[in-house]
Amino acid sequence: MTAKRIVRVVTLIAIIAMMLLLLAGCGFVADGPVGWVYTDTTMPVSMGTAQNGTKAGRGCIHSFFGAISIGNGSIETAMKDGGIKSVYTINKENLSIFGTYTRQCTLVSGE
Repeated sequence: MTAKRIVRVVTLIAIIAMMLLLLAGCGFVADGPVGWVYTDTTMPVSMGTAQNGTKAGRGCIHSFFGAISIGNGSIETAMKDGGIKSVYTINKENLSIFGTYTRQCTLVSGE
């Protein structure tokens, strides 16, 4: 094997190793069980004082490849989205597809 070929092989191995390390830490949501390939879960967060949940709203944060994250997942955003004045329940919804796209939403129901 020539020196030039050895350098190419080592460079290729280094690039593949770096790609694996970078992709291994992609955007995974942290709440609850996480599936490496696919996650779609909803978990309870809190109960409010409203008597029922006739209205519903959501606020979401989206992440792409763990590099870009945008959105507003606050309770206030979810309440405004659903026209909610009094909270009945607050839940959190997580979605992850291969860690390349993740979404975490705050779900609020109330009156």
